[in-house]
Amino acid sequence: MIRVLIFLLSVIFVAGAITYFAGMTDWIEAEAFGSKFDIHAGFAIGALFLSTIGVILLTVWIKDLAALPGKIRARDREAKRTRGVAALTRGLEAVMLGDAADAQHHARVAQRNLQDDGLTRLLTARAAELAGDEKAAGENFTAMLEAPETEFMGLQGLYQKAMRDDDKAAARGFAERAFRLRPNAKWAFDSVFELGLDRGAWGETRDALSTAQKNKVVNADKARRGEAALLTADAYAAALSGDNDLALQEAEAALKLAPSFAPAATLAAEQHHAKGKRNRAAKILEQAFAEAPHPALTKSHFDLFKDEPAEKQAEQLKKIADRKPTAREAKLNVARRLILLEEFDEASGVLEPLLMEKATARETAAMAEAVAGAKGADAAKPWLEQAAAAPRDPSPGADGAFHFTRDGWARLVREYMDHGRLAPPPLEDAPRGLSLDEMKLLAPPVVVEEITEADVEDEEKTDASESAASPDDDAPPSDLGDLGDLDASSEDVPSGTADDAAPPDAPEKAPAKAAEAS
Repeated sequence: MIRVLIFLLSVIFVAGAITYFAGMTDWIEAEAFGSKFDIHAGFAIGALFLSTIGVILLTVWIKDLAALPGKIRARDREAKRTRGVAALTRGLEAVMLGDAADAQHHARVAQRNLQDDGLTRLLTARAAELAGDEKAAGENFTAMLEAPETEFMGLQGLYQKAMRDDDKAAARGFAERAFRLRPNAKWAFDSVFELGLDRGAWGETRDALSTAQKNKVVNADKARRGEAALLTADAYAAALSGDNDLALQEAEAALKLAPSFAPAATLAAEQHHAKGKRNRAAKILEQAFAEAPHPALTKSHFDLFKDEPAEKQAEQLKKIADRKPTAREAKLNVARRLILLEEFDEASGVLEPLLMEKATARETAAMAEAVAGAKGADAAKPWLEQAAAAPRDPSPGADGAFHFTRDGWARLVREYMDHGRLAPPPLEDAPRGLSLDEMKLLAPPVVVEEITEADVEDEEKTDASESAASPDDDAPPSDLGDLGDLDASSEDVPSGTADDAAPPDAPEKAPAKAAEAS
């Protein structure tokens, strides 16, 4: 619509100009090449106007004609770039599909059309990787380091190549350079973090974690747990090297970040106890137990008072158990307290539901101790055998110690940082509890006194004497006359056969009772 309007206005303008020039009546006197002549003013002005327009049009045409080769070259370049981008796209798709041959073909097409484009080098390197040409892949990744826009991608490729070659020293250099270049890149942080854990460089790894948190690569809670675990690992390393002051300092720093972290609490308590601050050590363990009960906390707390009398030890067991009375570990402490106080039956009553829920070596050993105190060592033997065969608690530190290898600390740091636990759930099912029938089988047998023949004879004599001393008031009166005849006839019984008058069942009942007792 606008073009039509412009055309109409142009026609009106030209027509008006021609009409105006034609209507002019003046003449212009001119002289050229020694000749004088008169020109109509309208014609002269119109000719000048048309000449100007012609010159303008001619200039534009000449300019377009001169620019034609450049336009042709630009069009060719654009066509090549289009082909190159299409090849690049198809090549990256082939890399994702794992088609090495197709990826290399499109990489060559892209390289021919896009020349030194960074993405072309990336495609060429990835295609070479798929084809197993590590040398070509490394050359292309190294070339990418020269351009700032492709440096980061080149570092990632070189890091992955170094890890495939098991060259962790080179991989570490590439990862750290990439992390400095892009501190918000997750793969760069993960690489630096994992390589730091593998080397046991707890301090450097903690610095990388702090940088990642500032750049929002890791959330605050995860970073806090990771820093606490790394501080604890460093504290144990310091304690192992004999630097107890640094060990205590780093353990307490870890507890400020994670007060319930059992490894840090036990180490801090151990260091305070060594300095004579037993109450401070107990307070740390009790606070950690209140938030996350753990067997190591109980054992460390008990070790603080192991030289005290049994009553004092029992009091301390109750104190830590009261911080989390519903926890399984607290109930086990209650049973240990009752054993110390020699209230063995009550201790067995506390242990029975725990054993029916989960029967590990700790619960069965405690039950053996309670049974031994109540019934004797022989009665506790079945429980001791059960304790020897029972599964151990698989959780780290269940034996009261956290002295791990470097790899063990690395696994603990990862697990606590990511999930807030000391170890992943076991692959096997949790230890099952004992059934009521199994509990009865393990219970000590009831002791029954053996009945001898002498005991039977004494009992019979006692019954006979009691029968002679007390008349039979229930006998009917009509039989009283026969008693005299019975007495008279009894005089004719030969002496020595009086024992034969005993009830005929007596000799048979005694062996039966003895058999029943056995």
